[in-house]
Amino acid sequence: MNPHVSTKCAGRLLMALAATTSILLMAACGSGGNPVVPPLPGGFSDASLSGTYVMRQTGFGGTGAFSETSVFTADGKGKLTITVDDIQNPTPVGPGEETLTGTYNINSDGTGLLTFDYTPTSSNYQITMIDDNHFYAMEGDTYATSSGYGVLQTSIAAPSGTFVFKAHNTGFSSRVGAVTLAGANITGNEDLIVLESAPTSSVINGGSSAPDSNGRGTFTLTDGSSFNYYVVSPSEFYFMSNSSAGSLEIGQANVQTATTLAAGSYVFGSRGDTVLTNPLGIHSAGVFTTDGVSTISGGTVDYVQDTNVYAGATVSDPSGFTLAASGRGTTNLLLSGAPAVSQIFWVVNGTSAYYITDNTAAAEDGSFSLQSGAPFSALTSQAAFVIDGFPSVPPGQADQVGAFEPTSSTAFNWKEQANQAGGLTAIGTNGTYTVSANGRVAVTVNGITPSLIFYLSSANTGFMVEEDWNDGGVFALQASQ
Repeated sequence: MNPHVSTKCAGRLLMALAATTSILLMAACGSGGNPVVPPLPGGFSDASLSGTYVMRQTGFGGTGAFSETSVFTADGKGKLTITVDDIQNPTPVGPGEETLTGTYNINSDGTGLLTFDYTPTSSNYQITMIDDNHFYAMEGDTYATSSGYGVLQTSIAAPSGTFVFKAHNTGFSSRVGAVTLAGANITGNEDLIVLESAPTSSVINGGSSAPDSNGRGTFTLTDGSSFNYYVVSPSEFYFMSNSSAGSLEIGQANVQTATTLAAGSYVFGSRGDTVLTNPLGIHSAGVFTTDGVSTISGGTVDYVQDTNVYAGATVSDPSGFTLAASGRGTTNLLLSGAPAVSQIFWVVNGTSAYYITDNTAAAEDGSFSLQSGAPFSALTSQAAFVIDGFPSVPPGQADQVGAFEPTSSTAFNWKEQANQAGGLTAIGTNGTYTVSANGRVAVTVNGITPSLIFYLSSANTGFMVEEDWNDGGVFALQASQ
């Protein structure tokens, strides 16, 4: 037997045993059922998931927080082959090679289930396809919940060039920066924020190993830190700590194609951890307008930090904006009736950037992108979504994945799978929404929340914040099948 498989199973079983009390409590409340939910429209099938995919996720289980990166191949007919399933938690049980099998099914609306067959247990991931190459994911097991993302792998060649990255270490830090990869050499710069500390800037140096047949290699930096990286394409890779100390840091990097930003309105979203203990944290979303050089002329922001809700705070004029030749910049969104939101960002291309928030009470990171399609008046097409967060009821973490279908300029149908650390529930419902011209959408999901806010980066794609539960997430237009 592969020794890593047995070690991983032991970690999974520990999480299952530690979660037993929560499971029984939730089952007594009727939260563990899985009713049949009528599908939304769509033309997806098992054939939609075909090829090799890289999936990354973060979550919580019986032994605490974890980060996980997997590489698997789907045959287009319901069978999986899992070749990498690396996991980090406070007692690391990875990384390591896997030789696992699995199964999957994809419904016509793009929702589906992946099952990784461990022994004696298994791991189950609810997913929603965005298109044949991308999906949102949530672990839906009794012993663990997570949120994540999967993408089709189109290359296993070593990454080369300058990449902008962001990374998060649950409960500890967030970082953003740019690195140049040339052969085995790594050079670059980063901005790091550790909880209860001011951001610091530093130089990055190190080396890398060539990727293996799964597209996985290693980065070793001169500061002593070490990561696995996972090639997605020539322009993208994921990375995750492989530290024996149990670091949960996980991130993504995209090739930098520009160091300037176009003028216009930018929509952003972020999540993070705070100095207070779970179930508290921070989620934010908003829009700001900039000339791309030195000023921000307006915008609106919604965010929840711990138990404090700042809804529809407007951006004062003037607000600060700087951008250096390297693509490193800062924003300082001065808000009416709310604390300022200050960001340190690195430009990925001429219309998007990764950032951390300069907030000593939080380790928070996110992204922003140029908005298109404004002024808005309605949602027009079906979208996939994923949500993570910190609800106000035990056991404290929850994740959701699914899709929604607009049925008019004010109404929609909603389908989700939700996992609250051991209580998996399928929900089919509907709701109403009101769109503002700037892309802020006030949403009520019947039976779930009256306090969901969307920010549209385009007509059916953007970020969301749930202001009654401190949840947040992203959604994206589903491809027509």
